[in-house]
Amino acid sequence: MVLTSLTTKIKSWFGSLRHYVQSTWNRYRTLPRWLQIVLGLVALAVLFFIFSSASKSGNSTSEEATLPTVVVSRIDALTGGGGSVSVVGSVRSIAEAEVLAQSGGTVTALHARLGGAIGAGSIIAELDNASQRAAVLQAEGSYDAALAARSGTSATDIAASARNTYTTAYSTSDTLLKQNIDTFFGAPGGLGPQLLIAPSPFDFSYFPKKRQALTDAMNVWREHQATASSKDPQTLLNEAETIIRLATALGNDLSQAATKNGTDATAAQLTALSTARAGFTSLQASITAAKLAYQGQNTSATAGADASVKIALGSLRAAQAQLEKTLVRAPISGTVNFLPIHVGDYVAQLTHVATVAQNGTLEIVAYISEATRAALTVGGKVTVEDAYPGIITSIAPALDPITKQIEMHVALTGKTPLVNGQSVRIALPSETATPLVSTTGPTLLPLTALKLTPSSRVVFSVGNDDRLVSHTVEINDVHGDRIEIKTALPADLEIVIDARGLSDGQKVSVATSTP
Repeated sequence: MVLTSLTTKIKSWFGSLRHYVQSTWNRYRTLPRWLQIVLGLVALAVLFFIFSSASKSGNSTSEEATLPTVVVSRIDALTGGGGSVSVVGSVRSIAEAEVLAQSGGTVTALHARLGGAIGAGSIIAELDNASQRAAVLQAEGSYDAALAARSGTSATDIAASARNTYTTAYSTSDTLLKQNIDTFFGAPGGLGPQLLIAPSPFDFSYFPKKRQALTDAMNVWREHQATASSKDPQTLLNEAETIIRLATALGNDLSQAATKNGTDATAAQLTALSTARAGFTSLQASITAAKLAYQGQNTSATAGADASVKIALGSLRAAQAQLEKTLVRAPISGTVNFLPIHVGDYVAQLTHVATVAQNGTLEIVAYISEATRAALTVGGKVTVEDAYPGIITSIAPALDPITKQIEMHVALTGKTPLVNGQSVRIALPSETATPLVSTTGPTLLPLTALKLTPSSRVVFSVGNDDRLVSHTVEINDVHGDRIEIKTALPADLEIVIDARGLSDGQKVSVATSTP
């Protein structure tokens, strides 16, 4: 019954509406033509106004709904919180050493591992040192021989050594003459052995006579060998020295003649002559040394032996020093924090091959400005990374000549998760804070607050019309999730903390500022 009554009412209402529209249309058609046109234009204008107002309202609502929402914060809040100054420091070990290779070479062995403990003086790595070890072995032999010689040195020994020098000098001289000097001489002639190279008129008779005289002297020297043990060593050495000087003079004259223009001396002859001259020079030195040793026996029979021991010991120490340079040792006890080399790598001299540090004792090194330094004292308390307490242990008395800042050391007073080499932010005591007018940089801001454009680096503030205003800044190093801003900015300037996707002049919706 209710449904039937409702249906009847609706039909009656639509019927009345249709009747009203029909009667209105009939009256409209009875109006003059010009009036129909006017009423039609009025109706169209009303409809246009209604639709236009509705469209503007919808667009305004849509634009308000799509404005990006940004959060802003004061510069001083972002850089350490209101009343304090923050600086960046580096965590390092109080005892730390960078180990450099003292010589170049190929790594043949590693005796330490990265992260492992090592004692002071222990070998970290070994470079190729076969030649250095051989030199040490040879030097040790020479030293032992010198010690043995000194222990048995006496006047009798010195005399015997002088006679032995006399005998040895004859054998060596005879060999040098027959195998080297005689390459310039042929069969015996009237004046002596004939010179084989093209002689000058002077050389024609000079060289055969000189060679024959030397032959006669060598024959006498040979005969004296049998009675050398009973003769005065000084007399024997003088005889040997005289004959060796004759041989040396002949070698010098032959060298002058063989190098003249037009000579036909062969390369083999010149080589043999050079060998002979060097040999006679060495024999002369041996004779002189033996004479000095014999002549000085009355004042100190062991002085020469002592000198020989010192010379041998010096050679041994030098060889050991060269070997030591191929061994990379740890200068302090600690942990190996850096070890970039491997067996087979070639290492150049003074290459950084390892870092050893005592990681259990860490400190922080930071650099502060002159203005900040004025309010700090040794023993003052600081906060590291807004969480860990520290104490200022030292402040440099002068500016670093390169950075123009003052070095400060901070000790950590408790256990922390900080690691050697980490960059950290240090909040200095509030007494060092300057009035909230500006920060003098470098200032640490979140990376997200920086907008990178092809031509500049900017941060955004929000103007009175809710549009973004860009501020160009100069940047420095990145430290974790923060970046150094060197440009001075007002400390009370509120900037957008997330500039990603934003642009200068863009209209935004500002959320409640962070504290």
